[in-house]
Amino acid sequence: MTTSNPNSPAFIYKHRVCYSDTDAAGFVYHGRYLEIFERSRAEWLAQRGLSPTKLANEFTMVMPLRELTMNFYKPGRLDDLLYIDQVIEHRGRTQVTVKQTAQRKLPDSEEFQVIASATLHIVCVDTNTLKPKAWPDCVFQDE
Repeated sequence: MTTSNPNSPAFIYKHRVCYSDTDAAGFVYHGRYLEIFERSRAEWLAQRGLSPTKLANEFTMVMPLRELTMNFYKPGRLDDLLYIDQVIEHRGRTQVTVKQTAQRKLPDSEEFQVIASATLHIVCVDTNTLKPKAWPDCVFQDE
């Protein structure tokens, strides 16, 4: 699966694969993609001047994951530079669906290869009542 250059106006997080990301075979361990994708979402928030701590303290909200689907297409390897993009596929009042894709640039080419993707359903929850609440607009500014 290949795609065009991910360096579009959308947010791109770059992650260099290091030893701690790989398994005994030298491939990115499947569980590490969850951490890499989470770092990408954290940077996406930081780009908006937000953080999980700020959202909890100022907006009394947390963002638990309700559902996750992951797909693995090709193995990521040590020293790969991964380009992680994320697209808000659906935004409801209390839930969002986010699609994240990990790609790497093909050698001697301008094309990118999709190696893994995840679709996440994230809920906005009040820190005091633990009940769903409406997403603040500041989370989605510039979307």
